[in-house]
This record gives sequence, structure tokens and C-alpha cells, in this order.
Amino acid sequence: MSNLFILTIVFLMFLFFFLIQLYVIYPIESNLFPSSFIDQASLLYLPHCTRIIMYFILGKIIIIPIFLSQCFTFIILNDASINESLILSLISSLSIIFGFELFNFYKKNIYYQINKIIDWKKIILIGFFASISNSFFSTIYFYYAGGIDFNINLMIRYIIGDTLGLFLGMLVFIFVIKFFGRYLNNVISKIR
Repeated sequence: MSNLFILTIVFLMFLFFFLIQLYVIYPIESNLFPSSFIDQASLLYLPHCTRIIMYFILGKIIIIPIFLSQCFTFIILNDASINESLILSLISSLSIIFGFELFNFYKKNIYYQINKIIDWKKIILIGFFASISNSFFSTIYFYYAGGIDFNINLMIRYIIGDTLGLFLGMLVFIFVIKFFGRYLNNVISKIR
């Protein structure tokens, strides 16, 4: 299976969740929980599940597709500057690696394995660590670049949004594995 195919699948998944985020979650959240932080951090950030679950399934090969898809969505759909998009995408991508590698110090193989029971608690914990590093460094970036006061509420919104988004995404992933597990295993075995 080619890297272009992987790039396309990851890009489309990230774009799909980002569009749901932009046109469904943000409007609902801004009506139910109005906040000045809504443009920077959502209480349910679905694209985080794409980053974590795709990294869990495919490994380090998806860092570049994730980085590129985040840049695209920030620039095209969020009207962010190119510099801001590159920096935030880099922070987010490195946070994923941080979350997995931090956990990898204690376990031999934390990635998806065919015919092995998935420990969802580990995935949530990895996503939580990735979210903490992402929220911290993104908040630092906004503090220095945007002149926004350092605010713990913004960091908490990042962490809550990423974790809840990952949890919801994992529920969808469980459904996919239950009904399409054999096909998914065939695709993954060809990629690795």
C-alpha cells in the first residue's frame, strides 16, 4: 500500500472530523457554553481522535500526513496565517509523538496488533498526555505570538476537548473494529 494512499486516508479522516467540528460542534458549543476561548479550544475536539487513533494503528508513518492535514485545515478552513498554522501543526504532531513515546518507555509495544485485545485505557492515557503537552505549548504559543494572557482555563479547555474528542472517536473506532475488523486487519498488514 502506497504512502500516497495513507496520506489520502489520514487527510480525509482529519478533514471529515474537522468539518464536523467546524460546522456542528462549534456552533452548538458556542450556543450552550459561550466563551472567549471557543476559537482556540473546544470542549469536544474531534480531530484529536484522528491523530491518536491513526498513530496507534499505523505508527510513525502518519506524522507527516497528520501535520499536512492540520496545516491545510488551519489555513483553508480556519483562515489562520501560514506561520501560525505551521507552528500549531508542529506542536500538535510532536505532542502525539511525545504521548506515545512517553508511554513506550514502560511498555514494549503499544501499537495496534492484529488479533490482540486493545487496551483502551492506555490509548486514552496516551491521548491525555499528548493533549497536556499540546495544550501547554499551544497556550505558550498564543501567549507569545498573540499577546493573549497566559490562562489556565484555555489549557484546561484544550485537555478536556482533546480527551472527550478522543473518547468519542474511540467509541466510533470500536464500532468499526467490530463490524469491519477483518478488512481493517488486512489493510494494516499490507501497510506494515
